[in-house]
Amino acid sequence: MNLSQGKSLVVLVYNSLGWKREDVLRIPVMSDSIVVHDSEGREIESQLLPIANASSHLRDRHVKAYLGTSPAASPKFWVAFPASVAPLGFSTYFISIGKRSASISSTSTLNSQGSESRNLQVGQGRLKLQYDAAGALSQYSDSKTQVEANFEQKYKYYLGQDGSGDDPQASGAYIFRPKGVVPIKTDGQVPPTILRGPILDEVHQQINPWIYQITRVYKGKDYVETEFIVGPIPVDDENGKELSTEIITSMATNKTFYTDSSGRDFIKRVRDYRSEWKIEVNQPVAGNYYPINLGIYVEDGSKELSILVDRSVGGSSIKDGQIELMLHRRLLNDDGRGVAEALDEKVCLDDQCEGLVIEGKYYLKIDPQGDGARWRRTFGQELYSPLLLAFAEKDGGNWGNSHVSSFSGMDPTYSLPENVALLTLEELEDGSVLLRLAHLYEAGEHKDLSAPASVDLKRVFPDKKVTSIKIYTVLFI
Repeated sequence: MNLSQGKSLVVLVYNSLGWKREDVLRIPVMSDSIVVHDSEGREIESQLLPIANASSHLRDRHVKAYLGTSPAASPKFWVAFPASVAPLGFSTYFISIGKRSASISSTSTLNSQGSESRNLQVGQGRLKLQYDAAGALSQYSDSKTQVEANFEQKYKYYLGQDGSGDDPQASGAYIFRPKGVVPIKTDGQVPPTILRGPILDEVHQQINPWIYQITRVYKGKDYVETEFIVGPIPVDDENGKELSTEIITSMATNKTFYTDSSGRDFIKRVRDYRSEWKIEVNQPVAGNYYPINLGIYVEDGSKELSILVDRSVGGSSIKDGQIELMLHRRLLNDDGRGVAEALDEKVCLDDQCEGLVIEGKYYLKIDPQGDGARWRRTFGQELYSPLLLAFAEKDGGNWGNSHVSSFSGMDPTYSLPENVALLTLEELEDGSVLLRLAHLYEAGEHKDLSAPASVDLKRVFPDKKVTSIKIYTVLFI
């Protein structure tokens, strides 16, 4: 849409959860003269960030792959702004070209770590990250919880077994069978680029020619967001590769870590151990990998390190104090489990085929012991049910005169209890309503939030009269 013709981009933000949401939205724009207004016409705080070349290149490839032609122009910036949305409701925001109020809207300041020979700190709020002089992540600190931890983040790849020699089982679509591990060296990498602003800080790092990473610390958030763009994984050496990132701390975790089961309960895992039988360890890495749909965490009696993901990945804790996630795989041999082809996905443009490039995010937080469950459960619901965006254009006039700009399906002053999630709200053919609620916490998972909860149905249905209720309980054992 061409905003230069006096039009505004209308962004409707819908919240499907039964809680009020406060989040930061990022919308791609062409111009650096952008202002954002809420539904009342007030200009709200915003921040412009340049779009990374890796992200722009990936977008252009997707456009050409699906439409057959390259885009005439590509967005150059993200505009980031805070959004507040009522439970089961929506809010409306307007993006337009105009003169930005210096006290409200800003462009991110940019500097390169290469110009500084000292440690670097990022983060405008309670959460701070420390980077050493070489540009490596070194420390996490939260001023509110007083948690501090030294840790590193690295990349490595496992060499996939090719199914030859004494081991006929190849690594493939269904089988993870590494024959070695190669750490990815960061020596000689491009120095990190740091973007600072009133809403968030970003650290951009080109890890190697096929790994790009953006680390975000939001002023009003208590977690770290890491976005990765990986690929094409090179296979010129005729070795399949399975890429992982790892977070390394000094926590004494006693071989124990926890992974989710289909996004619900967290299950205790002990490295090289099975409670049902005595295990013979032949695959010390693959034998300790588990599917991660929501998250993974470790604890040491004083603090918890939690990582949540935006998509299903593999994960483990191969060493004490460490968590690793499998981000991308490209393999050259069939594992013989029914697919009848190697896991070597490609995208072809103009008769030139390259390996798949993937983009994703994971989120990290360190809490005092016993407090991590609250973030894993609440933020996990926000990841599972993200804010839904709808777009329109406005060409003059007052949007509110012909449209509803904000709405809540519940009493706007009410939210469901923190430990209760709304699963289903559906009107049936006979006029009755199916309402499904879930208690998010296991027994003993949290000192307060594992307790029973009550829901005020009169405030869930503020404009309806509840005449009868049938209650059905589903227990998971």
